[in-house]
Amino acid sequence: MNNLTLSALAIALAMSVTACQSTSEPAQIASETNGSSQQSTNTLEIYEKAKSDYAEWLSKMEESQALRLYSADAVDDLFDAWEEAVDVYSDFDADPEKAVESYSMFSSGTYAETFEKRLGEVAALHAELLILKQTADNLLAEAITEMAYLDSINADEVFSSRYKRIAKEYRSLFEYVADNDLDDAQVKQIRFLENAKSLEIAVVLKRNIEPLQKELALLRQEGFKTIAPISYAKANASLDQAEATVSADPRAVDVIEQAVFLVNFEIDHLQHIGLEVKRFKGVSNGKFEPLILALENQIHRISQALDKQDLRDKPIKQQTDLLAGQAETLVKSLNSQPDVDPQLAELMAKLDEVNSDLSNTEQQVDVLSAQVVTLEAKKASDESLIDDLRMVIDTIKPTDNSVAPTEDSSSVAEPNGDGTEQPKV
Repeated sequence: MNNLTLSALAIALAMSVTACQSTSEPAQIASETNGSSQQSTNTLEIYEKAKSDYAEWLSKMEESQALRLYSADAVDDLFDAWEEAVDVYSDFDADPEKAVESYSMFSSGTYAETFEKRLGEVAALHAELLILKQTADNLLAEAITEMAYLDSINADEVFSSRYKRIAKEYRSLFEYVADNDLDDAQVKQIRFLENAKSLEIAVVLKRNIEPLQKELALLRQEGFKTIAPISYAKANASLDQAEATVSADPRAVDVIEQAVFLVNFEIDHLQHIGLEVKRFKGVSNGKFEPLILALENQIHRISQALDKQDLRDKPIKQQTDLLAGQAETLVKSLNSQPDVDPQLAELMAKLDEVNSDLSNTEQQVDVLSAQVVTLEAKKASDESLIDDLRMVIDTIKPTDNSVAPTEDSSSVAEPNGDGTEQPKV
């Protein structure tokens, strides 16, 4: 009986131990699984942060190449530090699990921690470089602006050697700032600005004034200074004025363009005056009558066009004076007229009425439109005639001392009393 009791107790004890073992094992496995999952999540977060930091600084490093002007040595140090950081990142870039492994037996940090530490050194060097840039930008603002302008006008294409010297001088200014020689940098900047401005003026002169100088020099070689000295002097004076305009402000583009236009005008005037003088000088045996008659015929054509008068029984000077008076009267008449001719305005009003009245016929519209076109054409014709009249009168109008057949050909045309000659209208 006692043996049965002991056996029963032994079986019960064994079953209880087995039950305890079977209930404790699942709890242990769940704990290990949760710990492993948490560790994987942390590893992934660390890896993703390192990956994001790498991408951010990769972009900054690409931009940092432009900072070499401020200090080549500082940029070199920055990239050396970056390469060391990249060496560490490349070891775990393809293996996130390795990011949390020990970097080496001589270091207590992981790969990710070592990368972030070296990235901190890169950030420090980059910050120092940006401070240097800000200091240089403030101190050398004028030099930076001037050099940018030289590049914008392609000064290197016009004066390559001078531009290279200026560029070298420009880079040296930043070296002074990098060495903290700020006083020297300011002094050297003044000298640089003088040289750069001189190059700027030279470029504008080369492009705008030199072609005119060559053209005028060619006319002088062809004898225009001798045969038309007054016109040559005016052209040369306008060229000097244009050169002075460039030297005063090489960036005044509109003013320079106007000055160049005036020089071209005077050169063209010199050419045609010289050709006319040559034509008179080429007359043999003093036979100037055909030339005078040709000029008179031009005046006669204008007189006929204005009011059908024949003024050929009067001296040429009197003919031109009369025509000039008629032209002035016509101009005043046109200027006194309102901007919109009353007749034209009335016709336009009627035309609007016709267009709005559907009962009117298309024939009425055509008639009124034709009248408007006729008036507009007449007004345009009058204005064109006045312009032609001004041009011819200024071209052929003789002075008080008219050309005589027996006089020397150099007295054919004399300047106005003030020694100047007005350009054609």
